[in-house]
Amino acid sequence: MVSFLKKNFLFLAPMAGFSDSACRRICREYGADGAVTEFVYAGAVLRGIESAFEKIAFCESERPVGIQIFGSDQQELADAAVLLEEKFAPDFIDINFGCPAPNATSAGAGAFLLKNPPAMYSMVSSVAAVLKRTPVTVKMRTGWDLSSILLPDAARALADAGAEMITIHGRTKSMAYGGEADWKLIELTANVSPIPVIGNGSVEKRSGNQLNSSACAGFMVGRAALGNPWIFSEIKARMHGAEFSGPSPAERASLALRYAELVSNGTRSGISRENISHAKPQIMRFLREAAGFKKLRANIKNIKTLEELREMLCAYV
Repeated sequence: MVSFLKKNFLFLAPMAGFSDSACRRICREYGADGAVTEFVYAGAVLRGIESAFEKIAFCESERPVGIQIFGSDQQELADAAVLLEEKFAPDFIDINFGCPAPNATSAGAGAFLLKNPPAMYSMVSSVAAVLKRTPVTVKMRTGWDLSSILLPDAARALADAGAEMITIHGRTKSMAYGGEADWKLIELTANVSPIPVIGNGSVEKRSGNQLNSSACAGFMVGRAALGNPWIFSEIKARMHGAEFSGPSPAERASLALRYAELVSNGTRSGISRENISHAKPQIMRFLREAAGFKKLRANIKNIKTLEELREMLCAYV
């Protein structure tokens, strides 16, 4: 069972290249109730590729945390899930049926499987059958396109296959990240689903009343949380009818530095205290709403080390 789940639970969504351990830790500190790792290819897990393990490694402060996997081969998914359960002991293992990126769909994985619901259900069943203690969950979109909507029937079938929670991104694969998320369909599904439903898709635009009256067990925030971990506190304030004060420029600078310190601790290849180049895009996301951001951005492009960043941000605040 997904025993940690509570009403209005807020997850940080899995986002390839963004929701690394440092990002997840910060979001947990700023109000997220749980998180899901970047997705990892089942075949890469089975081949022991170190970069794959780097993506999904987590610390205890991130719990409850799920590891998200994707793939096109049912046996590979099951075998990878067993390995991850033993190696990392996550709170749940999530199967990705929603990624619209070409590198996933061209491999017959991610949102491609929305074209083949029986294969989705069979994959979930295979993974659920081999795990000893870890719940299996699913993240999916509403369908491949508007002419092939799978919900709410897919929620019942996934539950029958062994899924214990389903996150619904309220857009089709064809919509990618454009258009409005279909919250009517999310709510319809949540009302009839035998397992908890987590609503996903522009959650930050929902009112406090819409969130509190939702049939969803919780919500998942993705792109709105990039460089903005305060979004979780803002959403919770909205739920409680409370005022929310956004971060000051000094707070943004402080958190940008904290992110850089966390991500350059030697756990990710290519990012160290002496070379934070790969972390710059994320660092700048924390600062983008701060006064004088354009000047900061230009200066950050030229730095290489954590110490250079620290000196620059201390001068800024």
